[in-house]
Amino acid sequence: MKLLKDSKILILLISLVASILLIAFKGVSLGIDLSGGSIIVLKSERPMTDEEITLTVDILGKRLNANGLSDVRIYPRGNDEIIVEIPKSADLERIEKILSKQGVFVAKIDNITAYTGKDVKSVEIPQKIPQGNSWAYGVPFELTLEGAKKFAEVAKGKAYHRVELYMDGKLISAPVLAEELTDGKPHPRQVITVGPYPPTKEEEDEAMAIYTALKSGSLPVKVEIEYVSSISPTLGKEFVKGALIAGLLAFIAVGLVVGVRYKQPKIVLPILFTCASEILLILGFASLIDWKIDLASIAGIIAAVGTGVDDQIVITDEVLKGTKKLKKSIKRAFFIIFAAAGTTIAAMTPLFVMGVGMLKGFAITTIAGVLIGVFITRPAFARIIKYIV
Repeated sequence: MKLLKDSKILILLISLVASILLIAFKGVSLGIDLSGGSIIVLKSERPMTDEEITLTVDILGKRLNANGLSDVRIYPRGNDEIIVEIPKSADLERIEKILSKQGVFVAKIDNITAYTGKDVKSVEIPQKIPQGNSWAYGVPFELTLEGAKKFAEVAKGKAYHRVELYMDGKLISAPVLAEELTDGKPHPRQVITVGPYPPTKEEEDEAMAIYTALKSGSLPVKVEIEYVSSISPTLGKEFVKGALIAGLLAFIAVGLVVGVRYKQPKIVLPILFTCASEILLILGFASLIDWKIDLASIAGIIAAVGTGVDDQIVITDEVLKGTKKLKKSIKRAFFIIFAAAGTTIAAMTPLFVMGVGMLKGFAITTIAGVLIGVFITRPAFARIIKYIV
């Protein structure tokens, strides 16, 4: 009861309860290497600048969100590759079409540019469109007033000429120009037809790719799919099982090493309890910020817990010295701990800031583990071990 009144221990217990509730009700998201999915590697036609990389990642994110895919990760690798991690439930064939389009849209009449993608004000999802006595399937969109005026000038007096619509230099549609659109007045409402209604699966995918390209805008640099790597949910479950076994073995190994060193259960158990607490707190933090736990993140958790055990041994040794100046000894131990934590965080920060794929997961869990240890678990452990000894 005396321990429960200690502020440091109360902070630990409250944090543990909060983490358990977060994990229980919100859950912990798993990366595709644990849950299954696909990794698409996009290669740019030339090295990109930092601004182009940021814009490309942003546009690709908008395209995937427009297709109902918010649970994806997009990040650069070097200055000429973009990595896209897709969950297992996605339509991979459609996603590949969407990602591979640069999105440069041009409309020409008699080889004269009537408008471009920059003149598109808004775009609607692919739908059924009336076409004479039948129906077509296509993408309606609206031009800006400036774009509509430009189109009116080029189209004036050219009834029944074809409006050639190009996407990334490829002709995607060539409707006949209706007479009412050639009167020289602005007609903002336009449409891109991809085929008759009802559409085939290929026409549906093509229409969706056109829709997302127009809605998100064109990429600053042309990209191509370099390769696609898929991980089945079954293999992902095997990875989870392997990670759990590895974590359990590491936990047992820590217990054996500490047990051999101190040979006292009353010391070993608090160390193991603190290790388990740190794991729960890191997982609770990941749940709070919606961070996906992958194999690299698990490696970061193990690394953080490993440094935690080292710090607990330093604290325990100082307490076991039994000196009269116990408070001073513990302060010395925490000076060592803070110095080690600062070094670890300094080493991990560049990996986190640069955002280099899986290394970012390793960095964020390691940093989170170190900070949780320094400010929550280590102070609580020092009070516990001091009380026990």
